Amino acid sequence: MAFNDVIRGLKKTEQHLVKQLEGVRGAIASLSFGSAVSPSMPGPVRKRRRLSAKARAAISRAQKLRWAKQRAAKK
Repeated sequence: MAFNDVIRGLKKTEQHLVKQLEGVRGAIASLSFGSAVSPSMPGPVRKRRRLSAKARAAISRAQKLRWAKQRAAKK
């Protein structure tokens, strides 16, 4: 009977360790996403493109024309 008790104890320990391993794997997976977990953790660096004033003005004019067409179409 002692042998069965040892086996039962080992199986319980194995189940406990499997749960701990799942938790550790989940923590590692969540940490690999960086800033999704914690804002203080560095995430991937993205380079931002800057529009020149001339380009911004051109986009503004084009958008205002689109809005004007939409307003005219509603009337």
